[in-house]
Amino acid sequence: MKTNTLPTFIVFPLLFAVAVAVVHLMSEAWGVSAANLGIYPRTLDGLKGILFSPFIHGSKEHLFSNLAALPVLLCLLTMQNPGRYIKIFSALYIITGLGVWIAARQSYHIGASGIIYALASYIFFAGIVSNQKGSAAVSLIIVMIYGGMMWGVLPSDPHISWESHLSGGVAGFICAFIFASQSPKTGIEHFDPNITPLFGNQIHITDSRYTEVKYEYKK
Repeated sequence: MKTNTLPTFIVFPLLFAVAVAVVHLMSEAWGVSAANLGIYPRTLDGLKGILFSPFIHGSKEHLFSNLAALPVLLCLLTMQNPGRYIKIFSALYIITGLGVWIAARQSYHIGASGIIYALASYIFFAGIVSNQKGSAAVSLIIVMIYGGMMWGVLPSDPHISWESHLSGGVAGFICAFIFASQSPKTGIEHFDPNITPLFGNQIHITDSRYTEVKYEYKK
């Protein structure tokens, strides 16, 4: 008997968002701060933050503001790139974190906002680079919904890591030119709703209040 399974464009964003939420809830339940798992620029120990920092948040407000955008952008990424979204997401993830480690202030940089900026930037520029109607339409939606994000790459609140936002924006721009020009099949119009789920035999492999998203850093 054939069973229905959730499509990948729901499974992957859901799993990642749940993982981010669980890490914060466990940290609060145990009464410990995981800020030292963030990115501390230009130190060997701070390199671990490239992997862990998107899962660390300073408060529930910080967490919820990021979760308002993160699953949406991840859904768009997987729908546009059903065969290679893991590769693209991994590149965005690493380049964003590495950029923070190289150039940011020497404080602990935590939160998923850098990844959010990377996803939004990639989806926007990929729509332009691929020159396809479906992708271009998604890019227009990104501009309309998340247009206020552009101001987040400028220094403002000293408790917000604008360097992470800027690094994510640059990462999305770079990856768009690397990945979106590789195949003429890049684009949301090629999305197959019956695509093999995330853990199938074949892996096919972003709020009107968004400007309030805080990517905090800790002294």
